[in-house]
Amino acid sequence: MTEKAMEAGAPVTIEYLGRYPNFISICASWTFGQWGCQSNGSYERTRAEFEAATNSSMPLTLVAIENALPVGMVTLADRDFEGKTHLSPWLKSLFVHPFHRKKGIATLLIERLEHEALRLGCKRLYLITEDAQLLYEKSGWRAIDHVRTPYGEAALMEKALLPLIGARLGRK
Repeated sequence: MTEKAMEAGAPVTIEYLGRYPNFISICASWTFGQWGCQSNGSYERTRAEFEAATNSSMPLTLVAIENALPVGMVTLADRDFEGKTHLSPWLKSLFVHPFHRKKGIATLLIERLEHEALRLGCKRLYLITEDAQLLYEKSGWRAIDHVRTPYGEAALMEKALLPLIGARLGRK
């Protein structure tokens, strides 16, 4: 399944990172630069997480591609936050390069990740965000708690994933 967003330029496609191993170092750099370097992470460990990404199980990473270049990414993982190990799975590492923000790419990545989670049999997803709560709320997520991360106060958010037919019938 390929999702597309149109801006004045080329379409954006959402693909599995596993199909583009040459983008692993870019995704690792984005993730380590945005989060890992501030939480005692290592670039090598971050890169190893992306090298383990698959198309058929977790961890699963999706990459937004425009003009044959990666412009964003998101990962579906078993774990993301040490303080809530009983919750799983997680949407993590949503990142859109600053030059490509405000084009709807983050929303495309979220929607496609939710679809992939449903395909893998997930019924709920969780995430932590310090500064993007409104973005997720627009996609149907809700805050269920507040937590402290190495970056400050954050919302713990949840989304129940319902197949489209079940959602129409009001089933859970």
